[in-house]
Amino acid sequence: MGYKIMITIFVGENNPLTPNFYNNLIAQLQFHRLTCTCGHSGCLSVHGYYTRSLKVPAGKLCFRICRVICSCCHHTHALLPSFMVPYSQISMNEQAEVISAHEAKEDRERLLNRNPSIDESNCRYIIRCFLRHWKQRLLSEKMTLSNKAALCRGCFSAFARQFMQIHCTPNILFLNTT
Repeated sequence: MGYKIMITIFVGENNPLTPNFYNNLIAQLQFHRLTCTCGHSGCLSVHGYYTRSLKVPAGKLCFRICRVICSCCHHTHALLPSFMVPYSQISMNEQAEVISAHEAKEDRERLLNRNPSIDESNCRYIIRCFLRHWKQRLLSEKMTLSNKAALCRGCFSAFARQFMQIHCTPNILFLNTT
């Protein structure tokens, strides 16, 4: 079996961050339209699932993430919605809010009160990763945090990964236009 590669499915900002939304997204996904990194289309099939957590205001939500395998190159791919950052339990939007508050020198109290699943330690980690891995990248491409959809597409276009994705695992953006 090959190594795991991410496929991020672009979803609008106003969609709910829930397991039901994700399950419906996968159920409606046209797998024949997905392209593997080997260049073949129509060769991906469901291979299995694994569990991922996401910290939301109500607590931790568990998602059953779909994995697919390419019948040509045998690489496996995790299918993530664009609100998820690979290897992180905090959504892209929440991370952008933490960073925006930091950059504006605002107090994080409102954010921490709104989402008690996120603590000061999470905020410090997000800011450290942003400063170490992402701030200069965004500046070099003149990207801002204000439009999350444009930020997501821009990061894939310029860096081939999701905003705040720290691990160098290959990641492909799929614009799910049905």
